[in-house]
Amino acid sequence: MTPEEIDRQKRYLHISKLLHTASKSYENASLGIIQGNAEVEIYKQVKDANELIELIYDECLPPRRSTPLLSIPKKRDYTILKIIGIAGIVLGCLYAFVVLGPTGDLSKTWKTEDLQKNVAYPK
Repeated sequence: MTPEEIDRQKRYLHISKLLHTASKSYENASLGIIQGNAEVEIYKQVKDANELIELIYDECLPPRRSTPLLSIPKKRDYTILKIIGIAGIVLGCLYAFVVLGPTGDLSKTWKTEDLQKNVAYPK
């Protein structure tokens, strides 16, 4: 036999001994239930058997990868763009009012004579 086959045989024998020990622990737990032993003892037997089985699966099988759940598509966040857009519209309206003149600044349309008439003391 090659060295790889000898190592594989030793590994299989080790796994079979662990399975046998786990099986005996489960049998002892079932007998404990029948005989009315304390739950702590039964729990200990089952826990030992479970640890042995986990050890066997860690040796035999590759580690399990958690499968991702359905991926939720990420929505783009446009709140900053909305805020900038609204601010741009407001500032654009204010700038248009200043440039076009409906802001109440009558200094462009008034003449000095109109100002003197309107400011004159009533007679």
